[in-house]
Amino acid sequence: MSPSHSLRWRIMFWITAVVVVALTSVIVITRAVMLGQVADAANQAVEQEIEEFRHFAAEGTDPETADPFASPARLVEVYLSRQIPDTRESHLGLINGRLLQMDTSALSGDFPAPLSPQEPLLTEILDSAEPAGITRDAERGPTHWGRMAVDYGTGEVAQFAVAYFTAQDRAEVHQQIRTLAALGLGGLAASVLIGWLIAGQIIAPLRRLQSVAGSISNSDLTRRVPVGGRDEITELATTFNAMLDRLERAYAEQRQFVDDAGHELRTPITVVRGQLELLETSPPEERARSVALATAELDRMARMVNDLLTLAVADSGEFVRPELVDVAELTIDIEDKARTLDERVSLVELAEGTVLLDDQRVTEAVLELVGNALRYSDGPVELGSTFVGDVWRIWVRDSGPGVPEEERAGLFSRFHRGDAATARTGGAGLGLAIVHAIGQAHGGRAFVESEVGVGSVFGLEVPTVKENDQ
Repeated sequence: MSPSHSLRWRIMFWITAVVVVALTSVIVITRAVMLGQVADAANQAVEQEIEEFRHFAAEGTDPETADPFASPARLVEVYLSRQIPDTRESHLGLINGRLLQMDTSALSGDFPAPLSPQEPLLTEILDSAEPAGITRDAERGPTHWGRMAVDYGTGEVAQFAVAYFTAQDRAEVHQQIRTLAALGLGGLAASVLIGWLIAGQIIAPLRRLQSVAGSISNSDLTRRVPVGGRDEITELATTFNAMLDRLERAYAEQRQFVDDAGHELRTPITVVRGQLELLETSPPEERARSVALATAELDRMARMVNDLLTLAVADSGEFVRPELVDVAELTIDIEDKARTLDERVSLVELAEGTVLLDDQRVTEAVLELVGNALRYSDGPVELGSTFVGDVWRIWVRDSGPGVPEEERAGLFSRFHRGDAATARTGGAGLGLAIVHAIGQAHGGRAFVESEVGVGSVFGLEVPTVKENDQ
């Protein structure tokens, strides 16, 4: 089997795919969340600085005069002189085209370099019609800014602006994402290794199953899969072993059936052949006897073949076609047919009700039992049916020699013939096997109750199905 079609590789592919999708989703979502937090922090910082400037403009006083500021320019200058920007911020003032900003280069820390009046970033901030926004500068990176204008109605306008640079924060986020991705790759490698080992443990019983299945031949059905554990693989192995048990029994029964059939057919074939060889040299009076003997053996072979075909149909699973039947009418109908065979048959018990069964097959089985009873008994033969719990029984009782207990176990086997049968009939021993097959096909059984020297009771038991159960 190629690796691409291996179950182990398919398990590994899906494990890897799930882990990769999960890790990718975590990394993408984490990056988006962290960058969102950077943007929120920048916006909050800008809003805070603008709000502080608005509060100062409303309530602040000129430190030189202790009076309210006389001009916007003086307001902005004093405010900027009192501020120390954050390491990510720049505070700007624009007064009559003049740019004011604090030079923080002498302070410790990673402060941004002062903005040049010619920088596109500054131009965009001051010329924008919006009071706040985000500028993506090629040199300084994404910058969040806010702006507020001050006008005292004197014709002079001053502007205060705050710029928050997120390039460093974003760089830290990207570094954390790279670290997370590296850890994720390590986790992916570990999951792949663990998945490979687990897949091997899962597939090992299947490979043992494959090995056993490959080693089975028509001459050896004794191999079984080792069973251990309580998981689904164990259940599969148990089911497979049970299937092998059934196959082994069926194969043994089939071989025994073929051997028995060959043995049974060999005798009439030999007799017919011997009689045919004698025809040419036999006198006329002997020829008629030879033809009669050959015809009788051929008739016996025909009956045997028909019985074998019946049993073959029983093994196919399409043996019976059940329907709801009135068992009282069925029993009476069987008694009528049985009495055409011999007047010794009498109906002594009659059950009333309906049962789901194949009336033709049941009739065939009971008439076979009646025929056996008539052959093995010189006295009366009784027929009856009754309900015993949820089982309908139809039975045939004779007053024959009975069946010894040691012979009852194999009585319904194919080609089984007891001593009495051998002495009194030339049957092939398939009749009771057919009765047994009919009983099993109905979900019931064939049974025998016998007492040596007194007689026997043969019959069928069929589970009942009421009309409201359909």
